[in-house]
Amino acid sequence: MNYGQTSRQPLLAPSLQGKLTTLLLSFFVMLITAGLLRSVCVHVFADSRDLFLAGSVLQSLLAFVCPAFITALLYSDSAARYVGCDARTSFRQYAGVVILMAIMTPAVDAVVEWNSSVSLPASMNGLADKFREWEETATQTTTMVLGDSSVWGLISGVIVVGCITGFAEEMFFRAGLQKALTSSGVRRDVAVCIAAFIFSAVHFQFYGFVPRFILGAFFGYLYWYTGSIWVASFAHALNNSVVVVAAWLVNRGYIPAGEGNSDQIIEWSPYLCLASAVITVIFIAFFWKRFFILKDYGKKSE
Repeated sequence: MNYGQTSRQPLLAPSLQGKLTTLLLSFFVMLITAGLLRSVCVHVFADSRDLFLAGSVLQSLLAFVCPAFITALLYSDSAARYVGCDARTSFRQYAGVVILMAIMTPAVDAVVEWNSSVSLPASMNGLADKFREWEETATQTTTMVLGDSSVWGLISGVIVVGCITGFAEEMFFRAGLQKALTSSGVRRDVAVCIAAFIFSAVHFQFYGFVPRFILGAFFGYLYWYTGSIWVASFAHALNNSVVVVAAWLVNRGYIPAGEGNSDQIIEWSPYLCLASAVITVIFIAFFWKRFFILKDYGKKSE
């Protein structure tokens, strides 16, 4: 694929301020639009879970996917190339995602467990109470969405929470925000960390901030090195879908629920978590390029 080929001139002069303004403005406009459409869905879906899923689909497609494409259309010569929809991928990249996520799971779960038990100083009790309130709200929503033990509950959860949400969030935070930064001269590592930080912060879950930041950075580097939104979206969707499937198996009584503070399904031993962290570092250091960078892949122009 010839990444240097130009199909048309950008409609607006590319600038970081312009891209971020367009991304955020279109986000809020589309978020309001999704909210208005959700009010219509109230009259269609009687079940609270179905209503939430319908609203989630509307929010994902309108408030997350559309702003990234609007920004790409206005500030690039090819929207598909800008967001990474047309980048060539290979089976080994997706296989690498599965292998690496399987290796890193115990280590990430250990971080989840640690973050869920973090205590703030007594002088910050008010803030801690607010964080706990947000956490309780998120837990109630998660319980409602993942509490359906029917086959439809599993299928709809994987489709909406796993695939659609995973793709939409990657479109906004990686193909939208991160790409706006890197294509405007911001250094790769800074851009990845900024996008991962905001990605974690907007979930309003302080007691899950660190592991979500780590995953956001992982998705960000996947997007950078592969040049493809599909690989990063696959990793995000896989992560979300595993959570959905695990919750469904617990609800069906096939596996016992975890007993830790973070409600982990599997209680990993500290030694396995340490080994997971070490092997993850080794994999990234020695096998990242082999799995995620195609030898004949020409780095597309920013």
